[in-house]
Parts: sequence; structure tokens; C-alpha cells
Amino acid sequence: MVEALRKKFILISVSAVFIVVFVIALVSNVFNYSKIGSNADELLNILAENDGMFPRQDFVDLKYILPPKISPEAPFSTRFFTIKMDEKANLIEVDTGKISSISTGQALAYANSVLQNSKMSGFADEYKYLKVTKDYGTLLVFVDVRRDLEMFYSFLQSSIMTGLIVILAVFFIVLIFSKKAIAPVAESYEKQKQFITDAGHELKTPLTIINANADVLEMNYGDSQWTKSIHNQVLRLSNLVESLVSLTRMDEDTYKVVSKQFSFSNLVLEVADEFQEMSKIYDKRLVLEVEENISCYGNEQEIDQLVSILIDNSLKYALKESLIKVRLFKEGKKCILQTTNTADNLSIGNHDILFERFYRADSSRNSKSEGYGIGLSIAKSIVLKHKGKITAESPDGKTIIFTVKI
Repeated sequence: MVEALRKKFILISVSAVFIVVFVIALVSNVFNYSKIGSNADELLNILAENDGMFPRQDFVDLKYILPPKISPEAPFSTRFFTIKMDEKANLIEVDTGKISSISTGQALAYANSVLQNSKMSGFADEYKYLKVTKDYGTLLVFVDVRRDLEMFYSFLQSSIMTGLIVILAVFFIVLIFSKKAIAPVAESYEKQKQFITDAGHELKTPLTIINANADVLEMNYGDSQWTKSIHNQVLRLSNLVESLVSLTRMDEDTYKVVSKQFSFSNLVLEVADEFQEMSKIYDKRLVLEVEENISCYGNEQEIDQLVSILIDNSLKYALKESLIKVRLFKEGKKCILQTTNTADNLSIGNHDILFERFYRADSSRNSKSEGYGIGLSIAKSIVLKHKGKITAESPDGKTIIFTVKI
């Protein structure tokens, strides 16, 4: 249990850091990419509005009229080319004077590719383009954003590498200090486990003596309601002690499940048969829906205990004269065991809190029923040790379904 808690602590810590790093990297890279697009769009709009060139104030001194956001160096550093076509898509002009890496033929190939789709703007390889309708026909403007994209991909790669390094560093730091972080919890758990074990051993002797004394009283004075009550309470306390010790043992990290292949179908039928007489005493009806030839790989004794706990729980807390259904079936590779019984004042939805130790819900469990609210905790421990899952839910507020998947 302590080791499982430590692993969960490491997982949560590293996951939290991963989420933070991922969000920061994602926001940063999305912002950079959108900035590339918006900068290119501003240049394309300026070029499109001025028929494929930057607006000049003075053709002699080469002074340009540019918006405040655009760098004064943009007309000299921007690489672009334009294609003009008439209304019938006949070529009027190809201008590649502002870019050396594109020939006239390549420019026309890009133009034909762009004209075949309905988008007015977008990316064509490393070029951002814009289609504009003019009086003479169509103007296509392509701006080279290769350098910006190279910087973006470089930053993306760096952010991924930095993020991985940060996550690995946090993982090793948490791994090293996790033992110290959960040390108080581990110490408290060990003391609790030791107390339960010691108390269990200490209680066995007085319980045995009380039971023996009750036997002596019965031999001397005959049976009475008082001696029967003593035997019943001794039995209940003995069962509680055994359950607590068993539950503590299952929580230990060193506890190993000795598994083998066995018939799950036969086991459920045999266990349920033992409860048939009890169901009549409780004035309830036990109905079985067990598929044949279902086998399971696990600890047969513990699975037997699991089935007994679930059926016993249903018999104790189901309404009188009600039907209790026990089902066993296959779902893919999983063996599904279900018990269904009626109950009062249930809320619709999940009821996994019933698996908490000593939990007894007045709304769904009869307080007069014998038990200490520990049986379902043992059932959950058995299922978890078999790498399975157990749930409790009420679909309608009138019935409760316990489902085990192993």
C-alpha cells in the first residue's frame, strides 16, 4: 500500500508538471505560428493594395510609406513574387524580381496550384499567398516566409527538448524525495497495521475464554438467551478480528496472490447454493444467471470469499420479499460478476463509497443487519490484488448493482 501510494504521488507530481510544461509550450508555439501568419498577411495586404509593390513616397530617394507596425527594412528584406492574370485567366505579367530562388516557371506552377482551390489565402510550401480581384483580373501575391518558419520549427524543437528535460528532472527529483514526502503516512500506516495485528492476537485469547465460559454456563445451567447472545457476540467479534487481520495482510506490498486456473462458473454456483437456505430465512429469493464453462485465473479461495461477500451483502441489505440476482458472464477476455438487489432511498449514480472501510449508509443499508461495514472493503482488496475492477451503482434509485471485472 505504501509503495502504491508512493507511485501515485510520483505520477500525480510528474503529470502536473507535464501539463504545465505542455500548456506553456503549446501556447508559446501557437502564438509564434499565428504571429508568422499575421505578419505575412500584413505584408500581403500592403502588396495587394499597391498592385504587387510597396508604396513609395519618393521614387528618387526610395522612401516607402508603411504602417507603423511594419519595419522600415521590410521593402528591402521581404522576398516575394507576383502573378497578374486577366479575367479569362490569361497571363499578363510575372514579377520575380524581388526573389532569386523562384524562376518564372516555378512561379507559374505555384499560381496554377493556388488557382485550382477556392481559398483566397493560405500556404503553398514556404510561401504565404493572397488572391485579390483587380480591374484587369486577378493578382496573386506570394511572400517567402521560409526564414520565419525555420525559426518557428527551431523554437518548437527547443521547447520540446526543454520540456522533456524538465519533466525528466522533476521525475528524478520526485523519485528521490518521494520516500521522505510520504514517510509520515508510511509510518502512520505501519503503526496502524501493527496495532490491528497486535490487537487481533490479544483479542483472540479473551474471546476464547469468554466462549468457553459460556459453554460451561450452558453445561451447568442449560441454554438461555444470555448464553446464546454471548456466543453470537463472540462469533461476531472473532469474525471482525479475522476480517481486519485479513484486510491488513492484503494491503501489504509483499502480499502475493497464488493463482491458478479454475472454473468460475462452478465456484459461483457452489457458493450461491450455500446461501439458498439463508435467502429463505431472510424471506428473499436468490436467482442465478451463470454462463457455463467460464474459467478464471486467480486465487480460488479469495475469489470464493469475494463471491460470498457480495451475495451475503445483497441478502442482508435487500428489501424483504425481493429478488436478488447473481450473474456471471464473459465480456471479451473479462469475467463479469454482478449482484443486483433492491434498496431504499438510493441516489442515482455511483456508490463506490460503500467500499470504504466501516462505511454504512443508512439510506441503503439496514442498520439492524449484522456487520461492521468491512466486508466490501475486503472484496475491493481481493479484486485489486487480481488486477480487476469493482464498482457499485444505482441506475434508478431503487436497485443497486455491484459489478466485478476480472
